[in-house]
Amino acid sequence: MNINIQWIEIKGLRGFEKKGHIDLGIPNGNVGSGLTILLGPNNGGKSTIIEALNAFSKPRPSSFSEGKRNKKARDCISIRINNSQNEIKELRSVEKGGSETTWKNQGLEPTSGEIFVLLSRRTFDPYFSKGSMDREQYTTSYELPTIRGRVGNTFSSRLFKIQEKKEDFDKIFQRVLTPLPKWTIDQSDAGKYYLKFNYTGQYHNSDGLGEGLLSLFFIIDALYDSQPDNIIIVDEPELSLHPSLQKKLANLFADYAKDRQIILATHSPHFINWQWILNGAKIIRVIRESKGITVYQLSSKIIKKIKGLISNLNNPHILGLDAKSIFFLEDNVVLVEGQEDVVFYKLFEDKLDIRLNGEFFGWGVGGAGNMSIISEMLDNLGFKKVAGILDKNKKETRDRLKKKFPHYKFYIMPADDVRSKPETHAKDAVEGLVDREGNIKKKYKGEIIDVFREINSYFQITKKKIGIKAIKANEAKPKAMASRD
Repeated sequence: MNINIQWIEIKGLRGFEKKGHIDLGIPNGNVGSGLTILLGPNNGGKSTIIEALNAFSKPRPSSFSEGKRNKKARDCISIRINNSQNEIKELRSVEKGGSETTWKNQGLEPTSGEIFVLLSRRTFDPYFSKGSMDREQYTTSYELPTIRGRVGNTFSSRLFKIQEKKEDFDKIFQRVLTPLPKWTIDQSDAGKYYLKFNYTGQYHNSDGLGEGLLSLFFIIDALYDSQPDNIIIVDEPELSLHPSLQKKLANLFADYAKDRQIILATHSPHFINWQWILNGAKIIRVIRESKGITVYQLSSKIIKKIKGLISNLNNPHILGLDAKSIFFLEDNVVLVEGQEDVVFYKLFEDKLDIRLNGEFFGWGVGGAGNMSIISEMLDNLGFKKVAGILDKNKKETRDRLKKKFPHYKFYIMPADDVRSKPETHAKDAVEGLVDREGNIKKKYKGEIIDVFREINSYFQITKKKIGIKAIKANEAKPKAMASRD
């Protein structure tokens, strides 16, 4: 019986000292709706979630060795899923300190054959023996390596099955790779089989196959013979792929996610699309904190607010590629009002010889009024250190932000804009931080340094990371007024 998994809860597996709850994207017919995007730093816990889901793809309860069990969670494992029939199935340890598990709710059908897992190490022996596995045989027999990083070697058994439906396979493959090289399975005189490729009359075998092309073989295989309501999990689909291929692959995943659940663990912003999120896709950020792995995800409330930013035609860059890249940082995010602020504040770093120990959010938040939405989004995703910089005439906005996000810091610059704006019939002239040549006005230099210095202090860096000139300037000046933070 095919199912959709509404959510999965994990406790006791590897870094999950406390229970982690992950809501999954549910396909609803809209592009990308069934996608779940797992984000987070290396060793943050993404692979552990995949390992937990893989355990549900097996017909028999899995064994979990001592190194996989979290001692602070009583040396016991509990993995629960809630399916589309609102039934909860649990895989849990038989007893404390033991490797064996058992199913709770024995009456529920197993999910074996419905969950297709692809780890990041996608390779196989270029010379292989003959064999053939259909989708269910492959998924139920596929085992995660006992030691992470080791390579599985069963994919060759899928190649013969793929060749039986080569036209269907190549039709999907061409949506990502064009032109698609001609390929076939051949046999050497020694009796071993190999993949043979024809690039415009140039032949080579699978021993010289590029890692990106090989990875695509695995991924397309997971998709081409899948059925609606299947669950497909791919760890780091972007590996060895050019950005243009990543974009095409992301669109292919989104198309399949109209009626399938697809879970991606990725470090690439090309696999995030805000329209897919509005359609139902889930963004999950997994990080390792003092009490183990913690799961953060965007709430439905903030997703509704994001919808307004996406439809802002005057500032289409607010949630563009540069902004999406911020989700792959561990922390220390700097929010500014607009793109001019990003440009000039980066120039200030050079002119004042002081570096902000953080990364700007894209090309600004599209106006001071949007800083609350972006702050809430980052808060949802578990960012601990976020600093906002506002113009002098935005003190009321700053005060509201401080009240709503007391764990973040918001600073006021000493002028009403970064650049001076001449008087027009619509509004009065505005004095900026820089003159017509783009040079920082002398009267503002010290206060700008103070703001940068306070942000770095908040981001907890040492003086070694601050420019020497700025250190001397800071030491010669009094500390900034408390009202700035």
